[in-house]
Amino acid sequence: MKVKPKIGPTHDAALFAEIQAAFDKYPDVAKNYSIQYIGGVVDVMNVDLERQVGMSNVQDREIVTKFVDRQPDPGPQPTDPGCFAWRLRANEWVCVTYMVQKPPG
Repeated sequence: MKVKPKIGPTHDAALFAEIQAAFDKYPDVAKNYSIQYIGGVVDVMNVDLERQVGMSNVQDREIVTKFVDRQPDPGPQPTDPGCFAWRLRANEWVCVTYMVQKPPG
């Protein structure tokens, strides 16, 4: 049996306390955000977020994410409206998942 990772507010209490303080300071903005553990995606799907980016779309009320190789051209930047998941890397926020429109048809 695989051991579940020790994650969340109980295990990472100091981090979550700091996040809570930021959410308390900016309640109108905070209501639009949540915290997600991405280690499971990385481990289970063997995703390399340094090399790959998630491209998500909505299909029948489900969000479906496909991880693809990042292009050499930076393409959309972390501030683009399509970005909805970021990761801090070397003091810079990098987009790790974009919401893309499903092609018509």
